[in-house]
Amino acid sequence: MSEETEKLSEKKEEEEEEEDQRCCSLSKLRTTFIHIALLGASTAYIFFGALIFVHLERPYEVAERERVLAQMDALVEDLLSNVSFPSLSDDDRHWLLDEYTAGIFELIDSPHGGHIFENHFSNSTENEDMWTLSSAVLFTSTTVIPVGYGYITPISPVSRLFVVVYGLIGIPLVLVTMADAGKFMSNFITQFFTSLTIPTMIFLTMLAIYPIIGGIFFHLITDMTMMDAIYFSLISIFTIGFGDLAPSVNVVYLVLFIVFGVILVTITIDFVAAELIDHIHYMGRHVGKARELASKMFSLAQSLNMNRGLTVGMTQLHSLARFGLLSKLDENALKAPRVHLAFEPSLDDMDYMDCGASRDIRASRLSLYNI
Repeated sequence: MSEETEKLSEKKEEEEEEEDQRCCSLSKLRTTFIHIALLGASTAYIFFGALIFVHLERPYEVAERERVLAQMDALVEDLLSNVSFPSLSDDDRHWLLDEYTAGIFELIDSPHGGHIFENHFSNSTENEDMWTLSSAVLFTSTTVIPVGYGYITPISPVSRLFVVVYGLIGIPLVLVTMADAGKFMSNFITQFFTSLTIPTMIFLTMLAIYPIIGGIFFHLITDMTMMDAIYFSLISIFTIGFGDLAPSVNVVYLVLFIVFGVILVTITIDFVAAELIDHIHYMGRHVGKARELASKMFSLAQSLNMNRGLTVGMTQLHSLARFGLLSKLDENALKAPRVHLAFEPSLDDMDYMDCGASRDIRASRLSLYNI
């Protein structure tokens, strides 16, 4: 009978272990699925958002290009027709040139106008679209991360309304995805250490090196100087994105650089904040204990000899502290059910300034321990 009971018990334990392993496997599978789902949702959101913006902005870009080119041709014809009059003075010719220059600057003030002027007059190319799939991916990526370089901007009312809704949904989604990826990386690294100090130093070092590596990369593949490349890397990973520099780099490389950089910044800030909060809490707990101990010291000093003033009480308190009594006046000692503690000095042979106060001191100690 006992053997059957043991077999049943062992079989039950094996079934419980198998059930625990199955639950653990399901939990890991569920966690992995969540990571992959967040990453896939963010990637799809950026890509399909880029397609929508290209579809919305394409007609307006074509119309804007035709309008700007027509106005530029009109300015050139007007200048040539007026400046050829022989009766014009030099001042009139200067005035016509100033009007032509002002008209050109007014046209190229917008991103679309500047793009059209650069392609048609500087690069001698025609019909190069501003809203391509790659530029739209860069726009949607830097909108939801958000860096916001401002290289291209929507001009149609529908697109501007859509970008508001797109950002309201996409920014939380992408930030949660990057935070999840950062949490996964931090958990993977911290499992090899017993404290947060070493991982914090590792991530701080990586954060200091990452923009330098990015700067070297951008310097090698573009015409930017090393200083400009490092500056561009810093303002990108810290989501500042002034948009004053526009390196000619592949959009995929740039987006991946920004994503990994922002994740690294998030992890580093998380570790540094955790370390600071831990130290602040540690200091706060000890400051609180010190304040509580100081309060008990003054209370004991006043209760030792109220009739003779605080000076005598403080002198007696100093004598008690020298014998180690105050080191036991913490919260646990106050709740102790006994009076006599380890290393507690005897009050009978203690030489106080007020030798007649031994009875008051004994009563003060008993009241202090709630006895």
